Amino acid sequence: MEKTKTIRIAGGKLVVGQTVQTGDILVLDEKIAAIGDLRDIKADMTMDAAGLVVLPGAVDPHVHFNDAFMNSVSIHDCETGTRAAAFGGVTTVIDFSNQTHGESLMQCLEDKKAEASGRALVDWGVHTAITDPTPQTMAEIPQVIAAGAPTFKCYMTYREDGLLIEIPDLERILGVLRDSGGMLMVHAEDNDMIEANVPRLLSEGKTDAFYHAVSKPPEVEEKAIRDCIDMVSRIGGRLFVVHLASNRGMEMIGQARIDGLDVHAETCIHYLILTEEQMKRPDGIKWICSPPLRNGEIQAELWRGIQNDLIKLVSTDDAAFSWEAKQHGTERFDQCPNGIPGIEVRLPLLHSEGVLKNRLTWPRLAELVATAPAQMFGLWPRKGSLLPGADADIVLFDPTVTWIMSTDTLHMGADWCAYEGLSVQGRIAKVFSRGELIIDGEDCLAEKGRGRYLHRVLSD
Repeated sequence: MEKTKTIRIAGGKLVVGQTVQTGDILVLDEKIAAIGDLRDIKADMTMDAAGLVVLPGAVDPHVHFNDAFMNSVSIHDCETGTRAAAFGGVTTVIDFSNQTHGESLMQCLEDKKAEASGRALVDWGVHTAITDPTPQTMAEIPQVIAAGAPTFKCYMTYREDGLLIEIPDLERILGVLRDSGGMLMVHAEDNDMIEANVPRLLSEGKTDAFYHAVSKPPEVEEKAIRDCIDMVSRIGGRLFVVHLASNRGMEMIGQARIDGLDVHAETCIHYLILTEEQMKRPDGIKWICSPPLRNGEIQAELWRGIQNDLIKLVSTDDAAFSWEAKQHGTERFDQCPNGIPGIEVRLPLLHSEGVLKNRLTWPRLAELVATAPAQMFGLWPRKGSLLPGADADIVLFDPTVTWIMSTDTLHMGADWCAYEGLSVQGRIAKVFSRGELIIDGEDCLAEKGRGRYLHRVLSD
């Protein structure tokens, strides 16, 4: 739709920093111009937000769009994925681009930019995933950082998929990032332990979905996290552990920060809502992800870590594979593409299971999904808040609506829902991206390709 020059969003409960205040927001072109009691200001358009909670647009720094993995390709691409994101109140995504062996790291970045340009409905950034740490790759890291993509992912497992980076190469990468202003993101699972566990279980005939969790117990994650913390203690630099699902790993990361190391972690929405019991169902392969879903005790500890700031943010790790693709693991759990579709569900689930159950305040929810991701990944102060000067990425959230989460009530591309039948309270009513109304109830008003590439710079 055509942008209105000035918009006043009136009378909502504004979540600003650590406060919740009833007031107005004035949008001028693409920016937030003012907040407070603005009833005397004339605007081209006034939108009544009475009864609604007004949040900064969410930032999801962990999505896998059009991702080729385990002989499958994720269903969400830069168009369908960002459309579902918008319906979930997500106005910024950071997608991964995996380097192919022999490929220039700059080309890896350009590949994703070409894929998203002209297709994305919301603003977007790129993490490059290093898989081939050749001298050329190492030399290109500063160029990629200068191009606005200062965060790099490495996998500590998935040898057969060509993703594994061993500790000596991780150390070299971390050293270059330390000197270039970048940050290392790690998929922290110990490959040696996994490669010992999986063949043993298969030889014992333990092939069902639940044995995926057995093959990757918390100790697998903890060993890799310990190795990474030891590496940072020797080399320095910034480390971010993605999709944390281990309470002991969480405690190690908290202690590392106390010791003065720049080490942080996220968890994902599915670890806070679902448990490993899902994988005992006849269709349990749907819930195979890595690290695996854990038990209820560990889940409770992850909630505690969120409340105590041991975990900095909550992402989705959206990796949406079709039910047909998931069935590759019917006979053997290790053949199932790992991942759960989740780009749309994070905000309503954190409200329903967090705010309403007194696990989170509104300011903490906004911090987890918007402020902290923007600050951690080089988007602050442009993204992540309702403060004047920020992009007018604004979510109007109705906390009273009760609905059933399902494939039919969501807008994601997968033909199954990880939360099928779950009763949820609270739903997105409207979403603005840079001052443009892109979601209005069940209507998506955004034009394909309106999303912009975000040049990111990490703060000192």
